[in-house]
Amino acid sequence: MSVQPDVEQFLAVARAALPGERIEPVKVRTFGQSAEVANQIIPLILSGAKTGTFALDAEFDGRPEARPAVGDWYVVTWFDGRPALLYRVTEVETLPFDGIDARHVAVEGPRLREVSAWRRLHWDYWTPLLHARGLAPSQDMPVVFHRFALRYSAAQQRPYTLHPAHDRD
Repeated sequence: MSVQPDVEQFLAVARAALPGERIEPVKVRTFGQSAEVANQIIPLILSGAKTGTFALDAEFDGRPEARPAVGDWYVVTWFDGRPALLYRVTEVETLPFDGIDARHVAVEGPRLREVSAWRRLHWDYWTPLLHARGLAPSQDMPVVFHRFALRYSAAQQRPYTLHPAHDRD
């Protein structure tokens, strides 16, 4: 896999910051099909509010290496390709769309932690993606759930400097 230089630099700093971790191989991804979606999801991960995600099994047709697996490392980029964070997959489960329950959606941001809200949003989001592949959505379509642990963020690369007002604390 060819990795952009800014991702390589991000990984070099992350590896130095996490010396006990073997951070390879690494997959690179962004969230959503637009900057707007990425700009909503990445801050949720950085804040700790979002600790997992979902994908259609059909997204991995012909690309089994792209399927998440426990132990995988992911660099998540902003929509423009700048690295935002590094996470490690801790759990993977493939189940039917209608098998997604409260335990699964608990990893989502606050507005999608209700199963009905999660189903509505994802049904609407995935329907055009499936249609583009000549497929139709169904209640039993396979969904890949994965939970992850945030391990490093681009924000950690900036040196922390105390402000004079805090020096007294």
